[in-house]
Amino acid sequence: MSEQYGWAGQILRVNLTTGEFSTVDTMKYVPKYIGGYGIALRLCWEEMKPGIKAFDPESKVFIMNGVASGTMSPCSGRVNFLGMLPQSYPEQFTNTSIGGHFPARLKWNGYDGIILEGKSEKPCYLVIKNGKPSLEPAKGLWGLGLIDSQQILQDRYGKNRCDIYGIGPAGENLIRYAIVGCGAHNATGQGGMGAVLGSKKLKAIVLVGGKHQVKVKDPEAAIKATMEFYPKRRKRPLIYGNLGNKSENPWWEEWTGGKDIFDNHAKDWMGSIHNMPYPIFAKSCAAGCLGGCGFFEFKNVPAVTRPGLITGMSGCVHTRYEQFFDRLEGEKNFEKGFEVHVLAQQLGFNHHEINYGIVPWLHYTKQLGIDTESLMGMPTDVRDHEWWIKLLNMIAYRKGFGDTLAEGLRRTVEKLGPEKYWYPEYEGLEAAREGDAPRPVKYPVAGIGGWGYTSRGILADHAFGPIAALPGALCWMIDTRDPHHNKWPDWIHNDFISYIMKEPDKYGSPFVVKWAKDATMRGILIDCLPVCFQFPLRKYMGWLYEHEEIGEGTKSTGLEARLFSAVTGIEMSEAEYYKAGERINTLTRAILCRDNERTAKMEWDEIEKVMYKRIDMEKFKVTVANWYEALGWNRETGYPTMEHLKDMGLEYLAPELEKIGKLG
Repeated sequence: MSEQYGWAGQILRVNLTTGEFSTVDTMKYVPKYIGGYGIALRLCWEEMKPGIKAFDPESKVFIMNGVASGTMSPCSGRVNFLGMLPQSYPEQFTNTSIGGHFPARLKWNGYDGIILEGKSEKPCYLVIKNGKPSLEPAKGLWGLGLIDSQQILQDRYGKNRCDIYGIGPAGENLIRYAIVGCGAHNATGQGGMGAVLGSKKLKAIVLVGGKHQVKVKDPEAAIKATMEFYPKRRKRPLIYGNLGNKSENPWWEEWTGGKDIFDNHAKDWMGSIHNMPYPIFAKSCAAGCLGGCGFFEFKNVPAVTRPGLITGMSGCVHTRYEQFFDRLEGEKNFEKGFEVHVLAQQLGFNHHEINYGIVPWLHYTKQLGIDTESLMGMPTDVRDHEWWIKLLNMIAYRKGFGDTLAEGLRRTVEKLGPEKYWYPEYEGLEAAREGDAPRPVKYPVAGIGGWGYTSRGILADHAFGPIAALPGALCWMIDTRDPHHNKWPDWIHNDFISYIMKEPDKYGSPFVVKWAKDATMRGILIDCLPVCFQFPLRKYMGWLYEHEEIGEGTKSTGLEARLFSAVTGIEMSEAEYYKAGERINTLTRAILCRDNERTAKMEWDEIEKVMYKRIDMEKFKVTVANWYEALGWNRETGYPTMEHLKDMGLEYLAPELEKIGKLG
């Protein structure tokens, strides 16, 4: 390639033990592995080995942007963090992502990624200023909240000149679901990457300055693809009102696609939050966002338990903090939930684990008469904001039973005994939604979906019944975390209703496997660009509701392939692009088989626990065998076949897989 487009050309390696810096040549791995997630996997195969645990100094963290970063590509403000993550049960190589302007500034500083290795003797933070890296002592920062410490760093390096990712006390204290966060809202979410950085004594990564140096081969083609993706920017007025009411919500039609059948989606997206006497400002969580999916900033909200004003963001699943309080009698209900929400971000928690896992578990066990209150050392009251504050601090600083909960809900119930603390079925009102907007639910008291992650009700509670969860269960089986972040099958698929209503053999239907495979490949490729989850869900979000290609298998990767070609100048057809997803998926499989002892039995045992008698597991065996075969793996063992490795250009994986008896 005579000229280099899209990539910066190098990846920064940081040895935290020695303080040394070096670089890795990006171009060795592209276009074969696309970028981002794909390159990180190739590096992992080369540099990681079996037996490494998440908190070991030998554990490496791969922080990757991609060809979309720093360009006009839509939704391109994402960066991937990959490594051995502690929230996974058991610990496995996992990825998570976060938004912001960080990925663009990293590219502008001349890097396609960062590799962190080793462990610092003392707390420190990494600075990359105009391309030059340095490690600085974190004196005065270690022990501070995620938001507060970043405010100090912004003041130090210039608010409009730097972008920061960092951790809070939860990460410092190795809480297994601690986040890496950016300000008052952005987070890596699932995985516990904040705890990995905490184990390495790395408080933050600060990017300063940098110049725009991302060359785009065909700007006109990139702009055309962007305009097709989303031809208009979403309205972002400053409003007062209740976003759960159609008449007060300026985004209602866009959230529903103008179709009444999806009104519930608009209500759920902001949680029907009431009692909001503050202006609402729609704010994107990342660079390159053309619409904003439903995150909102609230400024100068009075704190309830202390003097002062609070500024923060809420939206999507994060509104559950406010939902626990918004329909109570009395005053300052929104303020109570919002204060709890901002505290959770300040401490550096994964909101999913708290809101969909631990708190509902404490609530449901109490409703069923299962004594968890004596374990906590206090009565459980999910409508009491002071109870929430005590709970969050107990976990963040590992006090009392908080030390057990710091290991995550899955490890907690496994330790206490799943027969009593996981499997008992709760039937009643959903923990966060009572009052005049009740939502009845029926599922186990511990909302666990597999590999240590809360399911958010996805596998256990679906309007079409458990049978509708088959494609999602397949995705979950081969993953190492919840696949909902990018790989979840799009429920708006044109053939979905036909499958549910007309298909006589739900378990043997080729549609189930095709649906799961397309969702998996699509999610992988999104993490390679990387872009945000709006790419696979843009139809679901009402952006291009009538676009036939969206959600339709390999055709839905066409736009991404065009963007990749326009930015890099490397012509790649949709079929070739999709095949790259298959290649990267198989490389993931090889890593899990070699380093994390992944087997078909391990996957079967896990999904059987998760589905917990909700589907016919005997019939599901056929579905799983068909799934493995569709991925190029042995129908029984789930190991990649030699024929498939050759087809994917991955023959180099065969010797090590054969050596450990895991070549299909």
